[in-house]
Amino acid sequence: MKFHKCLAFCLAALAIVPVAASSETYKESFECNFERGLVNRPTPARVVFSIDEFGRSALLHDVNVPKIDTVSGSGQIRRDTPRVLSISWSGDKYVFSDSGRSYATNEARYDAVDMLDVVFSITMDRKTMKAIVKSKTSVAYASRDGFASGRCVAISAPKS
Repeated sequence: MKFHKCLAFCLAALAIVPVAASSETYKESFECNFERGLVNRPTPARVVFSIDEFGRSALLHDVNVPKIDTVSGSGQIRRDTPRVLSISWSGDKYVFSDSGRSYATNEARYDAVDMLDVVFSITMDRKTMKAIVKSKTSVAYASRDGFASGRCVAISAPKS
């Protein structure tokens, strides 16, 4: 019976204590600009992202893909070494600007690019700051993989 009283007391104490809001801190932030990608392949032209202080995840502050409406979100760290940084994220919340849909309407639905199936990734060389952005579809029948090369610059973390 004493355990239950102690547990109830501890939970009540936690409910009373105000929780301090912690500000987000980042290990590093980058702005990357890429050349034009392949035609009919959704490839980012500009990406601004930060790596959390523990190097576990990436926060996408701004993603600019021509003719596609994007939202900021989070990504995964695929590789984080002193030489190479690689992140990836899904385009499942992106929509085509002209139609407002997640898939391209200018083609048959079978062959159309479906943003729900697209995974984007950036691989950056930390020494030269050269980077490659890729878009990869998970459907084998209508592969819409694209890529573009570009450069990144280290920046101070944008305000979220």
